[in-house]
Amino acid sequence: MSTAILSLALSACSSLVSKKTTAATDWQAGHEHTVSAFDSSGRLAIKDQGKGTYANFSWQNLGTVQTIEVKTPLGNSVGVLCRDNIGVIAEDSKGHITTATSIEELSQRMLGFALPFDHLNQWVQGYWIADEPYQLLPDGKLKQSGWIIQRQPQNGSRNPRIVQLNNARFDIKLVFDEYTDTTSQTSSQCELRQRHPDLSN
Repeated sequence: MSTAILSLALSACSSLVSKKTTAATDWQAGHEHTVSAFDSSGRLAIKDQGKGTYANFSWQNLGTVQTIEVKTPLGNSVGVLCRDNIGVIAEDSKGHITTATSIEELSQRMLGFALPFDHLNQWVQGYWIADEPYQLLPDGKLKQSGWIIQRQPQNGSRNPRIVQLNNARFDIKLVFDEYTDTTSQTSSQCELRQRHPDLSN
């Protein structure tokens, strides 16, 4: 092998290693207090053992309170789910109010699939959960809590553009059309709970 060819081969290998290393270091250790408050909206695609579901979403993370509304592609609300320091409360398209201990449980009941919501606000911002086992894969994906997570940030920003999650059953893809950093609010209760103070877990 000539010196020129060897040089090109080494340069290509070095470039590949560099890209893999950069992809892996896109992830950082995260805690609840490191995650920024945000207001976002976009589109959601879920495949459950090959069967596809499509929806739109709006998602607010305001610190203690997180609210996500899922709508049909035509804009009709399927349900609003909110998590606060008490638990989870939701309202379906008919106005029925339900409470639960986790959004995974409630989304499974209301939507037919479980959203991995407890960690999702950190994963979409490029953080792994610091106090749980994790693995950074060579292709830059994060493996944690039974999920493999891949994120594509917006140009020139750490804000998410596309986030994909896969496990043995589900393929979930979130496309963020809007994503804005906001200020955490002091309120510790969901608006739904404030409107229905008689309901609690």
